[in-house]
Amino acid sequence: MDNKFNADISFWTGFYNDEDCFSWASNKAYLDMNRTMTFKETPKNDSQKEKDRIDALRKPWRDAGTKAIKDGFTSIPTDFTDWHKSICEQLIDIYGTDKLVEKENNKRTEKPAKLTYGQAQKWVNMTLKYLWLLDRLELIDDINTSSFIRTHSKSFHVPLDSYILRYVAKRDKSKNDKFTSSNDNELNEDFNDYWEKFGSAWSRIDNAHDYYEYQKKLANAIPNVSPLEWELIHWHKALKYYG
Repeated sequence: MDNKFNADISFWTGFYNDEDCFSWASNKAYLDMNRTMTFKETPKNDSQKEKDRIDALRKPWRDAGTKAIKDGFTSIPTDFTDWHKSICEQLIDIYGTDKLVEKENNKRTEKPAKLTYGQAQKWVNMTLKYLWLLDRLELIDDINTSSFIRTHSKSFHVPLDSYILRYVAKRDKSKNDKFTSSNDNELNEDFNDYWEKFGSAWSRIDNAHDYYEYQKKLANAIPNVSPLEWELIHWHKALKYYG
């Protein structure tokens, strides 16, 4: 791989060759997810010193989450869904009930809140997506990681966010009418029941059964490619329409 290609990869992905692939992917996925989290420990002001203090408090939880995902790669499971459930449950347990608070009417409260299933799936699924990308670019040299990705990538889930949830349900961007854009999402299945359960609030999904039923139905409805490959194409269409 020549220097120009390395520079291009770094520019577009933010990944550099001297970084640990797994930590990079997991931390990037964590940032995708954690904007929906409300912590008890919040910055008192916007100073860098205060932000560093809060980040230091949260780092052990983030590192423990990354370790839980990475440890799951040490053996190839026979069933990807069982593996996914196990990792999501570990992430939820790591964050427990004493580190987060809920938002009520845009105000912070002391009511305990656990990591939701929607937040856990975002962390896991985006980590897998980033690692899949690095593996396609031949940047992963860890055999456990590469073996896991190549064995299970066709089963990887679609990372759920507000764009994808709206797009799959064919909702209009300004009202509850059916999807009217020319960007047909190519799915013939009706996902309205799940829209009623989830809406566009992926971070509030807190029912594991509904989540896995949704992913199963979505995978069965996607034509010709794996769910993750479908998402790579159609997320940009959803962003263009709803963004």
